[in-house]
Amino acid sequence: VIATPRGQNTIAIRNTAQMEFPLNAAIAPNTATANDIEELARNIEPVTIQGGALKTYSFAPSVSSVQVLLVTDGRPLNAR
Repeated sequence: VIATPRGQNTIAIRNTAQMEFPLNAAIAPNTATANDIEELARNIEPVTIQGGALKTYSFAPSVSSVQVLLVTDGRPLNAR
């Protein structure tokens, strides 16, 4: 689940799966030079979010959009 708690410039990612099913997440501001998701995957080290965990990312007020990359180990992924 992706949400915007505590204002517009915070992204929260919650893994609702069981602990045995982690996912990797990479978040970055969407800039003119970083408009490709493959580039995001190459340049940002993803963070592992275990099942049942919540991870929040905050951004400066000047950030108008972000890129979100979610990766599993091959299992189906539903994001909303």
